[in-house]
Amino acid sequence: MIALALGGTLPLWLDEIIQLQETRNTTPAQLFDSLPHQPGAAPLGYLIQQTSMRVTGFSARWARLPSALFVAGAVFFTGMIAAELGLTWPWLAAAIFALFPETLRYACESRVYSQALLFSTLATWLFLRRNTTLYTLALIAAIYTQPYAIFVGFAHLLYERRRSAAIALGVAIAAFLPWYLYASDIWQPGLASSDVHFTLSAKTPLMLFREAAGAGYWGSGLLLILCTMAARHRRFLAYWIGIPILLALLADAVSGYFIAARQILWILPAVAVAAAFGAEHLPRPGRPLMALLAAVCVWFSYRYFTAPHDNFEQAANALMAEARQGACIAVVPARDRGLYEFFQPEIADANCLSPRVVLVASPYTTPSEKQAGVSRLLESGYRPQSVSTVGRSELSVYSH
Repeated sequence: MIALALGGTLPLWLDEIIQLQETRNTTPAQLFDSLPHQPGAAPLGYLIQQTSMRVTGFSARWARLPSALFVAGAVFFTGMIAAELGLTWPWLAAAIFALFPETLRYACESRVYSQALLFSTLATWLFLRRNTTLYTLALIAAIYTQPYAIFVGFAHLLYERRRSAAIALGVAIAAFLPWYLYASDIWQPGLASSDVHFTLSAKTPLMLFREAAGAGYWGSGLLLILCTMAARHRRFLAYWIGIPILLALLADAVSGYFIAARQILWILPAVAVAAAFGAEHLPRPGRPLMALLAAVCVWFSYRYFTAPHDNFEQAANALMAEARQGACIAVVPARDRGLYEFFQPEIADANCLSPRVVLVASPYTTPSEKQAGVSRLLESGYRPQSVSTVGRSELSVYSH
C-alpha cells in the first residue's frame, strides 16, 4: 500500500525511461527486435510491463504498478520461507524485508528487478517445499526476467546437492539458451561501448555492504549483528546470501559490466530471515536492535523519496517551450535525445539550424561530451547567452 501511494511521487529516471522506450507504444515483435540492444536484458519483465500498460494506459504511477505488486508477493513469500524454516514469528522476517529502503525503492520503479525478486523468492520457497515442477518454472521465470536472478538456484544446489535441484537448474539454463544465443552477439558491442566497465577494488565490498539493503553503513551494520546472532539454518542462509554475490561478481568480470547492488537484490529476503532468526534467538538484545534498524530504514527511505531527483519530463517541457519560440535543441550526447523526446516527441522536429540553440546536457553527460558540443557551437559562430538547470539537466542558450 505504501508503494502504491508513493508510485507516482518521483519522476521517471534514466533506467525507467530506457525500459519504457521499449515497452510503451510497441508491439511484442518490435520489442523482441530491439530488446537485445539493451545489454543483459531478458524479455519477460518487459512483456509483462507492455501488457500491463495496454490495460491501464501510461503514466508513471501505472507503469510502476506491476513492481509494487511483485514486491508485495516477494514480501509474502519471505514470510512463507521463514515459516517453512520454523521461525516462531515468520512475519517478522517479511516485515524486515519490507522495511528495507532498497525493497521500497524497487517497488516504486518501473524496472524488472522487483519481478525477478518475486520469482527468485518463490523459487526458494518451492525448493524448501520440494515441488520440483513449479520450482523449475519459477527458475525459468526468474532467469527470463533478469538473468542474475538464476544465481539463487546455484545457492540451492550447492546447499543440498540433490538430483531434482540439479535437473531444475539445468532445465532453466537450457530454456534460456535460445534467448542468450539470439541476443548475446548484440549485447557485446553495447557492453564494449559503455562508459562504465568492470572494476574491482578494496572499496567494492564496502559499496555492496553499504548499498545492499539501501540503509547505509548503519543499517547494514545492524543487520550484520542480527544475522550473526541467528542460531538456526546458518548454512542455508549463508549459501543463499553468499553464492549470488560471488556469481554476480564473476559474471560482471567475464562480461566487463560494472558492479551494482541491484545485481544481488535476491539476497535481501535471506538477510531478513537471518535477522529475524537472530532476534528470535536472543530477544533481549534483538528487540532494541530491531527497533533501531526499523528507524534507520524509515529514515533512509524518507531521505530517498524527499531528495532531488532527475526530472527529464520537467526538462523536456522547458525545451518544448524554447522550441516553440524558434530555438533549436542540441542534446549532448545525441543518443540522450530520446530521454526528452519520450515526454515531448515534438522535440525531434527542433533538431535544426537557427540563430538560437539550446544545448542540453543530462545529469549523465560527461564533461568531455559537453565540451565537444560547446566547441561545435563556438566554431559555428554561436556565443553563450545563459545557463539554467531544470530537473538536473543543464540548458545552455547560445545565439548567433
